[in-house]
Amino acid sequence: MIKRNFHIPFGHTADHSLDYLLGILDDVRVTTLQRVAGCTTQELDWQYREGWNTIGALLSHMTALDHYFRIEYLERRSLTEEENERWLPALDLGPYVPQLISNQPLEVYIAEMEESRHLLLEALKNLTFEDFQKRIAGYDPVEGCNLAWVLYHMAEDELHHRGQISILRKLYRDSH
Repeated sequence: MIKRNFHIPFGHTADHSLDYLLGILDDVRVTTLQRVAGCTTQELDWQYREGWNTIGALLSHMTALDHYFRIEYLERRSLTEEENERWLPALDLGPYVPQLISNQPLEVYIAEMEESRHLLLEALKNLTFEDFQKRIAGYDPVEGCNLAWVLYHMAEDELHHRGQISILRKLYRDSH
């Protein structure tokens, strides 16, 4: 089992603020992986009711968000048509959940999550303090946001969905 680190390391990037947010992103991902440890393929694809997310769909969503935020906010470009086709269902969930039910084992989701996070972290390595705080158009049409907030929002989103995963696991166990 992956072990949680109870210290956030500093001095790995040019800015301690970025170190702090990267530590948060790491801890959020580790605890998500701990929460899904032992999920069977049936459990990953199980829906409590039609229209509900599945655990697998939520893991795909986390992967897609890593790609989306890297492309949109670090590479500063729009998704290509191919990327949009690949990531849109997992980004939007909702009506796309049925096509996200893939009969894939947990290891496939974990590998995809590790790859997307690795690409995100590699893209973050070259950031400067100026990049980190620069105004970015988005989220608030007047004020925009900055990359610090975007990274915080990634952690916030994953935490929210991890709560859904916890509920889905309890409901699954109760019904099986």
